[in-house]
Amino acid sequence: MVRIFNHYVSRAGIILLLLEVLALLTAAVLVSLVWLPERRPGQMYLAAAVFVAPVVACMAALGMYGQQRCEDAKALLARLLPALALAYLLHRWLVLLAPAATLRSGMNGAAGDAAWLAFLLGAGGVLLTRMLLFGSRQSRLITARVILVGDGMLALECLQLAAAPQGLHQFHVIGCVPVPGENSCVPAGSVLPSGQPLLALARAYEADEVIVSVADRRNGAYPVRELLECALGGVHVTDAAQFFEREASQIRVDSLQPS
Repeated sequence: MVRIFNHYVSRAGIILLLLEVLALLTAAVLVSLVWLPERRPGQMYLAAAVFVAPVVACMAALGMYGQQRCEDAKALLARLLPALALAYLLHRWLVLLAPAATLRSGMNGAAGDAAWLAFLLGAGGVLLTRMLLFGSRQSRLITARVILVGDGMLALECLQLAAAPQGLHQFHVIGCVPVPGENSCVPAGSVLPSGQPLLALARAYEADEVIVSVADRRNGAYPVRELLECALGGVHVTDAAQFFEREASQIRVDSLQPS
């Protein structure tokens, strides 16, 4: 996680944002060179920036820079098309306000063609970028480093799911933090040393996510304060039931808590 203005943003999201901004800028500049040759370089780059801003804003508003996951082209299109449609409407509004700063030449209807072509090329660039980055399970950008809280049977099942090749995400399990009162069921080599605060442990191992896999949470040993510190410190905290639902599309009734 990277801290920006007191907000934590994933490194994968920042890298993805930069690459997609580059792809969108390239599409806008290419369209300007072909369709709007009368533009000066300064006007061309300004129009490209005005084109990119609403596209990125709409994609961010629809949650496309949140937690990254492997998706096929169909799933990507299902999220990308509404963002592009909204961005196109915003771009048309900007054309009415400042036509000289947008992809509009004002000659023979070339404005509409230029904008449509830029959006088509931009959509292709975004799709290609995401497929290259997140289409492979071996990509380091989609490999999340996780720590399991608990070392009982539930933690063992989470450990096995994280290592399963058919899961939605690729994980590197750092280890399991033992909780007093639980019978250890995980391999001894997976148990992390106790006594260190959970947030400090997560930062020391550069963990992206903490998965709470404690079966009995009413024995007084449940680390509520430490989990809250992790959540406030930029480390994503996920319950075991949510983890199973997200990664295996399963509702694990036995892992649901009375609360």
